[in-house]
Amino acid sequence: MAAWLLSSGFAHASTSQPPTLESLQTQIDAIKAKLLKPDKDGWDKLTAISGLISGIAVAGIGFYATNVYNRRQTAAESARKDREIQFAEIQTVEKFIDHLASTDEQRRKAALIAISALGNSKVAIDLAEAFKGPGSTSALTTIAATAPPEQAQRAVLALQDILSDLSARVVAIEHSGGGRGNGLLLNADGLVVTARHLLEPDGSTPIYVRLPSGSSVSAQVVKEDNVRDLVLLQTQKQAVPPLDRTPSDAAFGERVVVVWIDPGPRLKGGRKLEVGRLLEATSLQTGEAPFRGVVVQVNAAPGMSGAPAVDSAGRLLGLVQASDQNGQTKLIPASDVFAFAAET
Repeated sequence: MAAWLLSSGFAHASTSQPPTLESLQTQIDAIKAKLLKPDKDGWDKLTAISGLISGIAVAGIGFYATNVYNRRQTAAESARKDREIQFAEIQTVEKFIDHLASTDEQRRKAALIAISALGNSKVAIDLAEAFKGPGSTSALTTIAATAPPEQAQRAVLALQDILSDLSARVVAIEHSGGGRGNGLLLNADGLVVTARHLLEPDGSTPIYVRLPSGSSVSAQVVKEDNVRDLVLLQTQKQAVPPLDRTPSDAAFGERVVVVWIDPGPRLKGGRKLEVGRLLEATSLQTGEAPFRGVVVQVNAAPGMSGAPAVDSAGRLLGLVQASDQNGQTKLIPASDVFAFAAET
């Protein structure tokens, strides 16, 4: 042992005077102390940084608690504002309840438009659906044309619901020659009226009517009027109620709605409503002689010919005959359509 100690730790002593017993004992004690002293282990290190860890933990808990509190406060504030809005809406409706419950459709229309103008278009639309009638339909056409896009779209959807009976009468007309358009199912016997120009001039191409159910059936020409650009087709019987033939009393400047379907393959786009405005009476000429027609301003599209246009009360104004690039759409008047159908 002494030799190892001398060779490892005290080799320098061999080059000088021999160590004394006291110095040797001192060096042995120093080596023992060094060997017996443990290194700093993981717990010592953890103890050293425990203060830092505690600080981070406290800060994290505080941050989380603050976020939870802020979210709860925000949710409570949002709920409070929602309650205030609902209370304000109730107060608004309460002021107009007599008008909404009235049998006077003009009063009902005025009340719904006023509610919408006060910033409550959603409420006005919901009330229009609840109080169905010409006044509600008229109000919805105004909201659809004037409200912000999101509410305008809701008004259009509400109109689709109210005008569902009319929508069920709109059919797609097509023939193998490539012509496509719309038509109006007049009665349960399966008579359909549409624009004559949609068909081949000689009438030799087979004609098909795509029904509201989506099925396509053949149709035969019953009669045609080249002056007023009308043709009457016979197809399968359909379960539809009688068509309201009450004359429209819409004044120029009032809202109108064109109900139509995209006549392309598979009825792409489905049934659509286009809200416009009644512009003026005009002279139309599609054949041998001119006749009196109606012009409306509406977003026109290919394939809309033959589609029914109604006033804001849902009464037929006429069938779409043609449109120009400015959206001015000419209608074959409802009076001519009904007279033509009655001549059968």
